[in-house]
Amino acid sequence: MKFRVSMVAMLAGLACFGVALAYSVTRISLSRAGAPELRIKAIAHQWWWEFDYPSLGIRTSDVLYVPTRSIVRMELSSNDVIHSFWILGMKDSVEIPPGTVRSVDLTLTSPGELYGSCDSACGCGKSCMRFQVLARSPDQFGQWAARERAHPSRFKPPRLASAPACATDPSRDRPDRGSPKTHLQQLLDKG
Repeated sequence: MKFRVSMVAMLAGLACFGVALAYSVTRISLSRAGAPELRIKAIAHQWWWEFDYPSLGIRTSDVLYVPTRSIVRMELSSNDVIHSFWILGMKDSVEIPPGTVRSVDLTLTSPGELYGSCDSACGCGKSCMRFQVLARSPDQFGQWAARERAHPSRFKPPRLASAPACATDPSRDRPDRGSPKTHLQQLLDKG
């Protein structure tokens, strides 16, 4: 009888140890599942976006490439004035005051093309600074990155003197914001 009690106690102890071990392994897997697989620095400039992929040695302007089914950590910063980061489908935009870094994790589940913008009226009084988001399968993203490292093509910052399209073409504004002339447009009209 004592042998059976000891055996039951030992089996119960092993079962508890097994449950604790399974919990630890599950917990580690879940914490790794939430870790970003790619880090991209999104730097807002008046009136364009710079996307820097530090681990890949790649920079693009106004085009954000992301792999699908991967957690992408966007580190948002502003080079000059208050900007905001918004991609079609996001509930809210993320405000980016100068001198701060805001992080957002993105996971796009299928390949495709989306658009984003700055919604802060960062100098032209309207929504502008549009950028393209190209979501590609992990294999396609890897092929793009290899080509881009070999022959950089997408980092072409606009000239500093160029005006944003939203300042010169009111039809590019979001319909819900209207399109009154701004101070910048008035200055451009005089020039």
